[in-house]
Amino acid sequence: MRAARPARSAPAPPADPAFAVRRATSADLDHVLALRLALLREHGGNPVYGRLHREAPSRARTLFRDQLASAAEVTWLAVRPDDDAPVGILRCMEGRGSPLLDPPRYGYVASVYVVPDARRAGVMRALLAEAEAWSRERGLDELRLHAASDNAGGVAAWRAMGFAVAEHLLVRPLEPAPARRRR
Repeated sequence: MRAARPARSAPAPPADPAFAVRRATSADLDHVLALRLALLREHGGNPVYGRLHREAPSRARTLFRDQLASAAEVTWLAVRPDDDAPVGILRCMEGRGSPLLDPPRYGYVASVYVVPDARRAGVMRALLAEAEAWSRERGLDELRLHAASDNAGGVAAWRAMGFAVAEHLLVRPLEPAPARRRR
């Protein structure tokens, strides 16, 4: 039997007047849309995220509106206090594990993005602290996330905050099926 890893929380971010973290509302839809599409565009060379659908912006508006209205998840924005301009985003929801494995439920962190000029200033750590608190309030004791394999800086930041690789997602495109001959 493997010994359990000790729980490791993200250290509390220092108070920083350069940004504040608040829960996103439906009034923030345009900001959420812009930040989450910027995240996808930043990974244009990735084999999964680089295949942005031509209708992604219009599809995203409906999807993100519904996510902001959902009681089962939360989106946090990091904003500049002087003008409320967004500098980062993080979405968190309750995930369900396999009935054969513990934990049965966990916090799932997704769609994390910090604008380039606000990186390395504690924005991601502050957003993660909110996701951690939200998850703890729901009795969850683990956070999970996916990180793009081509994002070395992001992976290093997640590792510095206590995350460890648990699995790898492998992708293999399939050739189109040959046309069948009619008899």
